[in-house]
Amino acid sequence: MRNLEWESSLYEHQHAMIKRLDAFRKGAKAVDYTKDDIMIIEHSFQLLVASMLDLARYVLKHHYDTDIRLRKDVLNALIAHKEVTYEQAEQIRTLILLRDNILQDYLEENFADLKEAMTLRRYSLVEVLTKEWTTRLSNLA
Repeated sequence: MRNLEWESSLYEHQHAMIKRLDAFRKGAKAVDYTKDDIMIIEHSFQLLVASMLDLARYVLKHHYDTDIRLRKDVLNALIAHKEVTYEQAEQIRTLILLRDNILQDYLEENFADLKEAMTLRRYSLVEVLTKEWTTRLSNLA
C-alpha cells in the first residue's frame, strides 16, 4: 500500500537538499567554504542520492511488485523495467559512483568530483524522477 505521507515528506526533503546544493553551487566561486561546510554539502548530496534510490525501490515494489533489497541493485532493476531512459540511467550511474566515492574516500578530502557534479547540476535529475515516479504511482490508483 502506498504511503502518500512518506512520498510527500520525501519530496519536501529532497527539495530542501536540492536548494542547499543550489546555494552551494551558486556561491562556490564567491565563498571560501570551511571543511564543515563541505561536509554538509557532501552529506546532503549523499542523502539526496540515497533518497532517490529508496524512492526507486518503493516504485519498483508498488508498480511492479519487485522487491529490491540493496540500493546497489536498484539501477539494474530500473533499467530492466524500462523506468529510466539510457541517458537517465547514465546520469544515475554517475550520481551513484560519486556518492560511493564520497562515502568510501571520506578521508581523501577530494572535493573536485563533487564540485563538477555541482557545476553540471547533475543532482537535478532526482527531482525530475521523483515527480515522474510519484505521478506514475498516482495514475495506477
